Amino acid sequence: MTSIGRSLGVLEHCVVDREHDISPVLTHLQSVGLRAPSGNIRRAVAVALTHISFVYEHQDLLPGVTRGLLDTLSTLGDAYARRLGAVRGYQQLPSLTAGALSKHASTITPQLAEWAVNQSWLIPSCRVSAGLLGKPLPLSVAGGLFRQLIGVLCLLDEQDVAERLLGGLAGNMARSEVLADPRTMLEALLSRSGKQPASYKFSDEGPDHAKVFIAVVTDRLGRPGKGQGSNKKTAARNAALDFVSKYMPHVLKDISIRSAPRQAPGEIPGPEKHAAAVQRLQDLFSLPPAARPILGQALIHASWAYEQRNLLAPLHQQDNQAIGFMGSQVLNFEYLLVRAQRAVLSPPQSVVTSSVTNTVYDSVLRQTGLAPALLLGIGQANHGIPVEVGSNAFQAVIGAVYIAKNFPASLAQEWPLVWSPLWRTIMPDAEHDPSTVLGRLASSMQLHIDYTLREYGPDHLKQRRATVVLSSALLSASVSVREGAAGPSKTAARHNASEVVLGILDNLADRRPAKALASTPARDQSVARFLLAHQAAALTRTTVPLQRWIAGKLFGLQWAASAEALLEWATEADQLMTRVVSFDEQTDRFEKAFRAAREAELADDQSRRIDVELSQVVEYIEQLDEPESLTREDLDRLVRLCDIYRCMGTDDPGAHVPELIDDWALLHRGRVDIRFGTDVPDAQLTGRERAVLDALASALVKTSGQASVELLSHEPLRFRFTAALNDAQQAAVGRTCALWAGVTRTVALRPFELGIEATVTRAHVPTAPGPIAGAALAVLQPRTEPYRATVADLLHDLKNQVTAARTAASAPATTRTMGRKQQWAASQHLDQAQALAVRLKSSTSMLGHDDELSSELGSFLRSYAAALLSRLPQTISLSVPDARSVAHVALGERTLRAILDNLVGNAIEAMRHGGGMALDWTSDDNEAVIEVSDSGPGLPADVLAALESGERIRSTKPGGNGLGLLGARSLLTRAGGHLSALPVNSGTTWLITIPIAPTADPETT
Repeated sequence: MTSIGRSLGVLEHCVVDREHDISPVLTHLQSVGLRAPSGNIRRAVAVALTHISFVYEHQDLLPGVTRGLLDTLSTLGDAYARRLGAVRGYQQLPSLTAGALSKHASTITPQLAEWAVNQSWLIPSCRVSAGLLGKPLPLSVAGGLFRQLIGVLCLLDEQDVAERLLGGLAGNMARSEVLADPRTMLEALLSRSGKQPASYKFSDEGPDHAKVFIAVVTDRLGRPGKGQGSNKKTAARNAALDFVSKYMPHVLKDISIRSAPRQAPGEIPGPEKHAAAVQRLQDLFSLPPAARPILGQALIHASWAYEQRNLLAPLHQQDNQAIGFMGSQVLNFEYLLVRAQRAVLSPPQSVVTSSVTNTVYDSVLRQTGLAPALLLGIGQANHGIPVEVGSNAFQAVIGAVYIAKNFPASLAQEWPLVWSPLWRTIMPDAEHDPSTVLGRLASSMQLHIDYTLREYGPDHLKQRRATVVLSSALLSASVSVREGAAGPSKTAARHNASEVVLGILDNLADRRPAKALASTPARDQSVARFLLAHQAAALTRTTVPLQRWIAGKLFGLQWAASAEALLEWATEADQLMTRVVSFDEQTDRFEKAFRAAREAELADDQSRRIDVELSQVVEYIEQLDEPESLTREDLDRLVRLCDIYRCMGTDDPGAHVPELIDDWALLHRGRVDIRFGTDVPDAQLTGRERAVLDALASALVKTSGQASVELLSHEPLRFRFTAALNDAQQAAVGRTCALWAGVTRTVALRPFELGIEATVTRAHVPTAPGPIAGAALAVLQPRTEPYRATVADLLHDLKNQVTAARTAASAPATTRTMGRKQQWAASQHLDQAQALAVRLKSSTSMLGHDDELSSELGSFLRSYAAALLSRLPQTISLSVPDARSVAHVALGERTLRAILDNLVGNAIEAMRHGGGMALDWTSDDNEAVIEVSDSGPGLPADVLAALESGERIRSTKPGGNGLGLLGARSLLTRAGGHLSALPVNSGTTWLITIPIAPTADPETT
């Protein structure tokens, strides 16, 4: 065991043979800070100094050691070196850019081999095959062994020792960046001193796919400088740097003195959401106030930085690209460290290069609630936050925290408890070996797995192979997967067999699954069709844990956010499915699953701005004191919101482009100059697409009085709306774009100096869609949202009352009495408007962002029930849930409380003459269900039917609108849950289904 209590696995069982003395290495490591080496540390270092060729010849000395394990250690060492390079670059480079940091970090790795091969304390202790003995080690071998040593030091929690080993090398690289071009500098220095130019000679070694170039530069005195790199240019550059370092050190010293340190950035006076997010990060990671500027920088996109360059320049601030690169190196090291910790316990036969995808990082950013705080330029804000932008922002946050924490050895010990679920998301190996991963996936699919094992070989070199057997009760069938790679233990064999199934699932999850599977063995293709058929059966016959299916990339749900990707996956899935199974009438469940996944994936994107605008307008009206304070801009905001919510809540008819032109000509009567020419496409627009284009034309005409529109292209349809706009008008048009962009994802809006460009995109529709592609197509059609329609009705009434109040307050009065009457009327209308605003605010508040990602259900419900008892009427009794096992659900307490308050409030109003109420819950591995029941008169049949069909809910309460139930249902859908009413003989029983939140591994938090 290491000093921190973590097992070193197979490294603890290897033999340190007497023929290879590792004392010089241990002595040198101790000289740079290694603690007194125990037996396990000695064995671990011995493995680090072992080449794979020696393993093949001496498996008796190295039981369990595989090429995959050594490659994992080497990859970890390389990741550590790159992270250290990024740190040194951040600390020393005079100009900080992502390109400079990347160049600096990538320059260190090629230098490791040349540096290592010249270390007298290192090379003699290395264990290599007989064929490599007695001759200089190739650079690739020496570099690999040194990287393995760095990887082992990281496993031993001895990163400080690794840093001291690499410190000088990293410092040289920093000076290289200061020099910018050492080769040109050397030529200039030699010319200035009247000496002849230096000459360069090149050689290379290694296979073609990983060739290393070696350069030697020599002056006329025969003094050499040596360097290497992945190409001749880099090798020559490094050779020149080596020459200058050896023979002209004063040059580097002078440059270092002249290179002034970078100015510390100042805090950004950003919007309230940005400042609040910075404060939340500061509190989460227990950082000092001095960290606020770098935390703020993490949430600055390049588009905003460019637009606000005059603001940022005196603050010495910049966009998040550079610290985003820093964060990528930090996260990559953490990921590989966890993978190495698992590899020593269960050594893989080989290593497939992998990393966390941009999609995962983007998803995590949204889960943290930081996405709305990301500062975007006007044009980028209109497009929302693409995956790459969201991913970089999250990595920038991690980079900023790492910098503010003063570059700790690992962030695992610094990770806040409330973000524990996120650690598991970005460190997928932290809790799961391949067999556990497969077990979790099988559980969420309701698929049974079993293993068969066989052994062979002599006892001292016994090998095991395993085969996975998959059984589906839904299909009444089972299938055996091809055998996994051999392993030294039963556990390793099972893991290897599990990796075969995971590989098939990965191919099945590919955007083009049929193409991905085409090059795999026929047996794998057969298993893939079995798995796809089982997933389809599970969707049509059972309730599946949506979030786990999305995270597990099952049945293409991970592609739901992209129309083109979803259709592509579904089309090829149909090709695979038609060979094995036919579908019944239940294929509408495919559509429901795709739609729920799409809503869950897109919940925090552009449409969120619409809800934010609603809350701001409602709060403003609620706090208004005088009707005279209402401005034309206030009314315009209300009208715009009403139009948007009405559009999203109803199913307006579409139109062909020629019809749209005729309507504009009639509506705007010469105020819109339509420049389409004679070649007008007869393309069909949906109701929402038409509404967005209408809104853009109307906004420009209203703002400037005159506008023009031209058609830039037919495929895709691209419109350009232009008008003479000043800066204030451009900002107003930008706000309009940002809101209407959330109405439909098939219209992309881009404001520019003179107006707006709108692009209507279409996914490629298959000519004869199968049942899965048909379901995907149905999902891509706009669906009316009852919640939005109900809000639109309230907004319409609110707009009427506000307009009436403003009219009455501003109308001229001929007498004092008439003036008093008008003031009274205006006050009445304002009172009614504010009453509507209060109803809107209370009904929609649950849709706000919840800082908590999860909550422990049992303790929350007991706490909620205790608070509820204190405010219940004495005529209503309450049954509270018993203590039971712990269950963490994927909703925060604030959100849970809002949902329960709505249902409980309805129950209290329904039992005016007394009754009983009960709260209870249950859970399994995938989801939890809260039961809220009462003994009231029961749920009206029309409300139950509307809830089941997804239509608008007509409230039976005086003045009610069903908005609370619609809001609760919408929020649960976003989280992958759902709200349903249980048929009962009397009273009402609600079932709130919520996905179980992932839990973190204690070792990594």
